[in-house]
Amino acid sequence: MYMQSKTVLATALLFVIFSQTPAQAQEQNRGRPGPPPAFSSIDINGDDEVDFDEFSQQDLPNGDHQSIFDDIDSDSNGVISKTEFKNHRPPAKQKR
Repeated sequence: MYMQSKTVLATALLFVIFSQTPAQAQEQNRGRPGPPPAFSSIDINGDDEVDFDEFSQQDLPNGDHQSIFDDIDSDSNGVISKTEFKNHRPPAKQKR
């Protein structure tokens, strides 16, 4: 009887631990953007450059397309190259 109680208690404890983990992970990631899309998924016509028309078809969680496009287009030539895309780092969130 004592061994069965320990087994039930251990099983219940494991259930509680593992059932809370996904909820905690979801709460920690709330509001954070996911990983950036692959360059090839944005470069619709496959010319190794992303123009504003291609970029504007992306679903962006924050900000407007033009300001983000301009930020990534570091040489301001009107297209985003693979190198610019790879080297781009979004601005850090300001701490409150």
